Amino acid sequence: MSQAIWLAALLAGGCPQQEAVLEQMAKAIEKDYVVAQEARQIAESVRDWADRGRYADACGDWLAFSTRLNRDLDAYDGHFHVERVVGEKAGADDDWLMAWRAAGVPTNMGVREVKVLEGNIGYLRLASFYPWDMARPKLLSAMELLKDTQGLVLDLRQNGGGDAETAGHLVRAFVDDTVSSLQDVQSRSGRKPEALPRRGLPEYHGGVVVLLDRRSASASEYVGYSLQAANRAVVIGSRSAGAATLMGDPKPLPHAFQIFIPDAQPINGRTGGNWNREGVTPDVNGGDDPIHVARRVLGGDLAVGESTR
Repeated sequence: MSQAIWLAALLAGGCPQQEAVLEQMAKAIEKDYVVAQEARQIAESVRDWADRGRYADACGDWLAFSTRLNRDLDAYDGHFHVERVVGEKAGADDDWLMAWRAAGVPTNMGVREVKVLEGNIGYLRLASFYPWDMARPKLLSAMELLKDTQGLVLDLRQNGGGDAETAGHLVRAFVDDTVSSLQDVQSRSGRKPEALPRRGLPEYHGGVVVLLDRRSASASEYVGYSLQAANRAVVIGSRSAGAATLMGDPKPLPHAFQIFIPDAQPINGRTGGNWNREGVTPDVNGGDDPIHVARRVLGGDLAVGESTR
């Protein structure tokens, strides 16, 4: 039998196990995704993928199936995540999360570079936000070094996000203790304020620039957007990824699969919106050398709205 004939026969027969996973997934998304109207549209797409046998050529290859499915779901929301788990791991912390935590030790908990530049300008580059219990000592050391600088460049380029509590502690370092909350969290069940954590890092009083790019996502966007909206930082660089929704607990699916569905979203207290899909809009284009532009802004040589040329 030729490969074309074999593939046609396979597609005609479908893949019942895949179809069961996709149908249950569609129901879960329809029920729990944060925006009801969009939830119905995404669920319809998932059912269409099942009807057309989109993944039938990967029938029995669960890794290929989940990889392609995650890629397709990312087009709707980057915080969807589907995986296959077994036994006691089902519904618990998943492999990718545990691997991410383990990667924090050799990567210095995401603290990649800390220094004081000429002119007493601090520079802090964070590659990720690891859990607060792991990241706190590293961030505390970094901020102790930088707390007396006249300005700070917070470099979150290529930072894909991570732990929301750690990002919250970083934001708290730049805002006064009288500020209890910068955003609400909205879900299908309602909306409530999200409190900033109690101060865990030294308070920073100097000017702040946040560097973002198209690979800055999720928690790094939260930091940039929140400080920008609070008039506490100037954002320099390019538009960020646009991943604002919040990942919920895993929902079980047939055949040992589970899905994390974004079931809430932040609503900034000043803007009344967030950065989802649109990304954080920079105040100043970073040009060819965003760090140089940041130093000019902090030094008063370049105002927001001026050309970086």
